[in-house]
Amino acid sequence: MRVLLDVNVILDCLILEKSGLSRVGRISSERIIDLCDQHVHFGLVAWHTLPIVSYYYRRQHNEADTASMIDGLLATLEVPVVGHVDAMKWRSLGAVDFEDALQVAAGLAGRADCIVTRNIHDFAGASLPAVTPEDFLLASP
Repeated sequence: MRVLLDVNVILDCLILEKSGLSRVGRISSERIIDLCDQHVHFGLVAWHTLPIVSYYYRRQHNEADTASMIDGLLATLEVPVVGHVDAMKWRSLGAVDFEDALQVAAGLAGRADCIVTRNIHDFAGASLPAVTPEDFLLASP
């Protein structure tokens, strides 16, 4: 399955101690990334997610560790090609928030089957279905 990982799913794995997320939540997000790394699923990440992840990770780690983490993400997850035309369509993608609409645009560009996110309500009317990490794992091999 082709899955776009929302920024909050990646941050689950990287900044748990600040997020207040339960250990179970972190394990679910880590498991999905592991399944992408093992090529069980094809993982996607939006271009604009990367600097957000880098920023928060860098607040707790040094520059070399941050660069290594980004290299690891890019080795595991593909960045779909999106551009101006995709951004211009943001209002028609069914997400109220602009950033969420860009996630949908990236998912569509990468032919994702779904978006894995902690904020499924933000994608309620989106052009792609959204599922929590836990629900995704229940439905996947």
